[in-house]
Amino acid sequence: AGSDSLLDWLEHSDFFVAPASTKYHGCYEGGLLQHSLNVYDCLKIGIEAAGLQGVYSEETIAIVSLMHDLCKVNYYKKGSRNVKFPCGEHADKSIIILQNFIRLEPEEILAIRAHMGGWDTAVKGGNAFIGKIFERSKLALLLHLADMGATYLMEG
Repeated sequence: AGSDSLLDWLEHSDFFVAPASTKYHGCYEGGLLQHSLNVYDCLKIGIEAAGLQGVYSEETIAIVSLMHDLCKVNYYKKGSRNVKFPCGEHADKSIIILQNFIRLEPEEILAIRAHMGGWDTAVKGGNAFIGKIFERSKLALLLHLADMGATYLMEG
């Protein structure tokens, strides 16, 4: 439920042409879409390598991998730096946007929230919650690894 509205919103946003960053991975037109697709591919490989086929639905795999960086939609503007979102971290914003359209399962929320791993600013501040999420959710750990694999191995 809500996926039609989400797709409509995506089609009227810059999701399909936005960069994934301003100067790092995917810093070109369409980089966000390419990065999201790469994370999807890496997550599918990771789930298979971990022997977890059939544990997560195709819908869950698609949601967490393709939408983990939804916070970057309509975020980067040519000629200027990104503007900070006043409501939480990078991953929090993706969750908030998604929940405006679809109901996320608890493990989907954990996976998206923890996808930044050690690059999350809360971790840099000394908060150890990411490790607690990884202990509780294999999907969260696998999404983080897929994000890192896509970023550093495929897009590098």
